[in-house]
Amino acid sequence: MTRLAGFIAVLGGLVVLAIGAMVGTSVLLRWLAGQPIPGDFEFVQMGTAIAVFAFLPFCQARRGNIIVDSFTARLPLRARRVIDGAWDLVYAGAIGVIAWCMIAGVRENMANGTSTMVLQLPLWPAFAIATALMAFLAVVAAWSGITLLRRRRDPPPQPRQAPPA
Repeated sequence: MTRLAGFIAVLGGLVVLAIGAMVGTSVLLRWLAGQPIPGDFEFVQMGTAIAVFAFLPFCQARRGNIIVDSFTARLPLRARRVIDGAWDLVYAGAIGVIAWCMIAGVRENMANGTSTMVLQLPLWPAFAIATALMAFLAVVAAWSGITLLRRRRDPPPQPRQAPPA
């Protein structure tokens, strides 16, 4: 699951790089020719949204989300794992509901033909990709919660290696 989430995050990073190249090109064209790439901001909006949704599952799989453990820091490790696992499952449920609602938004955008202002590109493909990534985030959150709840004990600590002389 972590590898798949990592692969998707890399694709999101490539989207960010493409957006950066397009913005740089648009600024250069504006400076040289007085005419930017038409609709550049539309590509930035859609690409940024897709990239953010692509990064979220990897962040969840790596336990990179912000955790406030002010009250649980002194609890035993097993208790913290149970609490964190339970909250991951709550998060998965909430994200699942949001993804389900986003499906309705995609259908609505397809039906009414909502498009961008300048290039008149349909918005539903970007929404559909974001929805699929949100559903994947729900799966990853459920997986991480179940993994935490099933873990009986931590692996034994590895002995430290002495630095080479």
